[in-house]
Amino acid sequence: MSGQLEFWGAVIAMAAITYLTRALPFLLSSRNRLMRRLTEGSSMAALGPALLAGIAGAVIVPDMLALQGGAEWLPYAGGLLATALAARRLGNAGLAVIAGVVVYGALLALAGAQA
Repeated sequence: MSGQLEFWGAVIAMAAITYLTRALPFLLSSRNRLMRRLTEGSSMAALGPALLAGIAGAVIVPDMLALQGGAEWLPYAGGLLATALAARRLGNAGLAVIAGVVVYGALLALAGAQA
């Protein structure tokens, strides 16, 4: 009985979290007066880019610390460079990430083909 209760509790918690991640952007849109007050001229405006950088660091840094050879660094360096250049040039984080993933994948495929 306890196992079923834990299972359904986890299902309900996941459903609530999924709903909130989908609904909050609409509830806190730029038309919302509270959201405008929080973001205009405050540190909340930097929250989105800071979260992206934090997640990227948490994912990329451990992998890079495990690298041993110079050739293994090439896909990471190329992907990061492509992402930085695309972000600077295009001003769109989504397109920058796509560009970085494409370059990373291409360099990884080339490195795998040479091995």
